[in-house]
Amino acid sequence: MTVNRICKIISSNFVTKDTFLMNVAFDEIPQPGQFLMLSKPDGLMDPFLPRPISVFDWNDGVLSLLIKIVGKGTKMLSETMPGEKLRITGYLGNNFPDTTGTLLCIGGGIGVAPLFYTAKISKAAKKSFILGFRDKSSVFMEEKFRELGEVTITTDDGSYGLRKYPHEVLETLFGKWFEPSLICTCGPLIMMDFVGKICEKYGITELYKSYETSMGCGIGACLGCRINTPGGTFLVCKEGPVFKANRREK
Repeated sequence: MTVNRICKIISSNFVTKDTFLMNVAFDEIPQPGQFLMLSKPDGLMDPFLPRPISVFDWNDGVLSLLIKIVGKGTKMLSETMPGEKLRITGYLGNNFPDTTGTLLCIGGGIGVAPLFYTAKISKAAKKSFILGFRDKSSVFMEEKFRELGEVTITTDDGSYGLRKYPHEVLETLFGKWFEPSLICTCGPLIMMDFVGKICEKYGITELYKSYETSMGCGIGACLGCRINTPGGTFLVCKEGPVFKANRREK
């Protein structure tokens, strides 16, 4: 159910120098992979557009959001204090599917955010993660993910975990006859493209990608989140953010 509501901030704390975890009172239960539009109580953000934010977690009426500072709007959100209020419009978009078999989640940077809740509520018998970051100082929420399953951390410079990219780890796993029932991925487009090519190489069809794009409205009216794929042109907010790779992109 989509609602438009003014909600109170419970807490807000930085987990890296440019990424913070905000907890907000919000009763509605999300589906894995959905997002919301976050703004000031008047519905606006300086300069004027709400910001799309993925669901990191939800528990007993508390909505958790991982937010990276990338511009003026997210910088303003980082400066809000517990007790202050924000306007939430959500939940929006479609969701990741589930499996009772083996779930593999592959994320890069802030793209790891929607994968936590996705795995948390999954009925999968086995859950594992490949999470890529720029360097050691950029790694966040590792222990939270380890509560759910096996975690492999990669960094671009090798300062923590493996000096690899997430898709390189994926290919190594397939070389060991690893066959996940479902792969969910979110992060940089180039990372997801490589994941798609490797899945195609090994005949894995159950791959779902969550796209992160700039949005103006979140409901398909402004056409600002259009993406072009070999399968056609789509609006991430209206037809996504989750797309099945072999259905949408071939």
